[in-house]
Amino acid sequence: MRKLLMAFAAALVIAIAVAGVANAVNTYVVHLAGSKSASKGTTTKPSPASLKFGYRVGDTENLRPQVIREYRIAAEGLQTYPKARPTCSWDQANAPIKHAAACNKAIVGGGTINNLAGAPNDRSQKLPCNVELTLINIRNGDPRFSKTVSQIRKRGGIAIRIDTDPPDCPIPVHEALAAPYYDVKLAGVSTAELRFSVPDTLAHPGGLDNSVIEVTSSIKKLTGTVKIKGKNRKVGFYSSVGRKGSTRTIRVTFIDESGVKKTAVRQAK
Repeated sequence: MRKLLMAFAAALVIAIAVAGVANAVNTYVVHLAGSKSASKGTTTKPSPASLKFGYRVGDTENLRPQVIREYRIAAEGLQTYPKARPTCSWDQANAPIKHAAACNKAIVGGGTINNLAGAPNDRSQKLPCNVELTLINIRNGDPRFSKTVSQIRKRGGIAIRIDTDPPDCPIPVHEALAAPYYDVKLAGVSTAELRFSVPDTLAHPGGLDNSVIEVTSSIKKLTGTVKIKGKNRKVGFYSSVGRKGSTRTIRVTFIDESGVKKTAVRQAK
């Protein structure tokens, strides 16, 4: 009887542990959000702007978060004008060692990503993997994701270049992903939304699960000239074209590998 009770207790502990893992879900918070422009701007007279944002990802059971496969990032009333700045090709941005020199003038920002890597069957394993971000204005997309090819040709986009080596990460990673812009309305205001999917080579480098836990990034106030309704206008790569109130909403949508979709928002000046 005692052995039977001990076996039952052990089975119960395992069942509770498995249930905890099954119920564990990602948590998200936008912890950094801000933009600067000389005025609110309008769609006919955009005001060049900079943008800073960051977010944190956690887990309700303090495990390594689920791998995120899709992102959508938008700042209310900020539009993008990729044609106002130099570009380079996707292949150049995705060069094996950093980015090609041809992309130097196309860099629009940068940042960092902190990740936790581990074996797919053990989410308690947390190996730090910290990477450097370089954001590059590109003129074509990633053939692995056909939608990026047509959308970047139509609306523009950026390469999110990721670079790291040991000891900052268990394995070296030097790769970019293509992120096209889409025109949306946020709080009823014209807005550019950045959308991208994470390829397997970045989601599962070297067979590990790579879970994002914190991102900080910024896009500089870089200017150029484009035609708007037949008139030459000085614009920024990002430009303010208005906002609904005294602040603007920064919205980040996440879709993890299990298909769960969640959105985090923050107000910014």
